[in-house]
Amino acid sequence: MVGTVVIVPARMESTRLPGKPLADICGRSMILRVLDGASRANPDRLVVATDSRLIEEEVLSAGYEAVVTGPAASGTQRVHMAWKILGQPGQRIINLQGDEPFIQPGWVEALAGQEMLPNSVVTLARRIPADSGADPSVVKVVMNSEGEALYFSRSAIPWGADFLYHHVGVYCFTPESLSVCAGSPPGKLSLQEKLEQLGWMENGVKIKVVTGNWNAMGVDTPDDLEEARKWFRDY
Repeated sequence: MVGTVVIVPARMESTRLPGKPLADICGRSMILRVLDGASRANPDRLVVATDSRLIEEEVLSAGYEAVVTGPAASGTQRVHMAWKILGQPGQRIINLQGDEPFIQPGWVEALAGQEMLPNSVVTLARRIPADSGADPSVVKVVMNSEGEALYFSRSAIPWGADFLYHHVGVYCFTPESLSVCAGSPPGKLSLQEKLEQLGWMENGVKIKVVTGNWNAMGVDTPDDLEEARKWFRDY
């Protein structure tokens, strides 16, 4: 994974689960669960980007690296800030959300192993039953025959399908595409769906989707947190 930098944006002010990066999951905080999983892929660098000194202290106490940024409108903007503070390292920059405790090394390997044009992004998706697509917290994606994203939505798309693709919110950028995406203004669709990647697409960025059996579940609510704790207890 030489040349691959994984940056994990993390903030304390989640509206549905305040302080979630420091939430306990069977004796270890969520942010450390994320870092433990990502570290097994042996990236060239693994860094948390945060505006919280509490998160910084938690990360540093476990021997990981952290960068404190200023306020950011999105996780991608925070990743971009941290990347610039770090001296713009890497040819592949992965934005891994700080609420993905089920991260596996295969995620990083699949993302960083793709051929990429300068103005492109790579992300992940997994198949889910069509009847689970009504949940708006589960973002769906549709692709063309070459695996390029056509649209992301909180609605069940495409209509009438036997199965859907659940988007896993992790992204791999080139240095060029990270700067473009961090600076892209939100478009009408991204504001309507509350999905920043639609703004990138509206500004001409192509998103490649790698499908696989990714064991993914972002932790957004207290119920999600209890489900994560149950999984780690049983694992």
